[in-house]
Amino acid sequence: MTTHYIITNREVTSRKSKSYIAVNENEFMRMDGDEEARHNLRYGTVSFDPKKAKKLKDFKINIIPEVNESTLEKYADEQSVDKSVFPSSQIFEELYKSGVATKKRQDILVFIHGFKSDLETSMQTLADLHRKYVEPEDSPICHIVIFTWPAKKKLLKYRDDAYDAKQSGFALARSMASLREFFKQKLVKEKQPLCEQKLHLLCHSMGNRVLENMINDLSQINVPIVSLFEEIILAGADIDYDAIESPKPMYQLIDLGKRIHIYFHNKDLALGVSETTKNAFNRLGRWGAKKNDRLPDDVYECDVTDIQDDDGILHETVHHWYYTNSDSVVNDIKKVFWGESSLFNF
Repeated sequence: MTTHYIITNREVTSRKSKSYIAVNENEFMRMDGDEEARHNLRYGTVSFDPKKAKKLKDFKINIIPEVNESTLEKYADEQSVDKSVFPSSQIFEELYKSGVATKKRQDILVFIHGFKSDLETSMQTLADLHRKYVEPEDSPICHIVIFTWPAKKKLLKYRDDAYDAKQSGFALARSMASLREFFKQKLVKEKQPLCEQKLHLLCHSMGNRVLENMINDLSQINVPIVSLFEEIILAGADIDYDAIESPKPMYQLIDLGKRIHIYFHNKDLALGVSETTKNAFNRLGRWGAKKNDRLPDDVYECDVTDIQDDDGILHETVHHWYYTNSDSVVNDIKKVFWGESSLFNF
């Protein structure tokens, strides 16, 4: 069994029904995403056997219970509260301790999935990421933190997912604010040692819409955008192809990390449908940046249109999930995580 981490704004409730699965002794999580995105975030772990993980029943999701009401009331009133009791701090602390316990690179990959991803699909993607980026000895990734938002496994629900992606951006902004506060407390106030871990971010498809709104919402809640990530990967980004240009919010994304790599595929049919039926503008994940001379420094475009190893009949046709289904792209992303240059950069 292996264990990774989950952050979610899917519905977690004490109510039990056929649309929910148990995630601790008293709470249940909605499986189908047929809900509106929430601003409240929940944290926890996901355990599974990578050789057997195929269906949702193969994954053990454990959501940490919320802190008691009296603690929340003190926190809301800005009274002194031990923040280590908060679920977010428990997860951050566990990852930090694993990093300082070793002198080897044990990097963390934060992943945001795209649309048409119910809970089962999200967990299947987590297992794929483990097999492709954790198991190989040539990868620096040891831990995965998946942010799963209430997307639905229905193509016709695209507009609902687009709305939920926007709302989820605000929720994720709150998580980034908590992470920044954790680092400030741990490294500045307590003067604890740095670890060798690097923190990376990978966003796929409409997950980039979540990221786009997160960047915008950080400024709305007056949280400075600081460099939390080493490498940021935008794969098959379902956002406008001028989204990285000034004065749009994503122009500030480079302030959140050391480098950005935009992977795009001209024959990405999923984004082709997005362009022709849902959006007025070309997609970044299909055409790359509209004007690459307007991109900030350390933003690189990676054209993977000519790959020949997008595994599987569906993927050979749609070309949207190459970040897990193409060995050449996966190997390239692993090199980027090590700080090397992408072979697809032009």
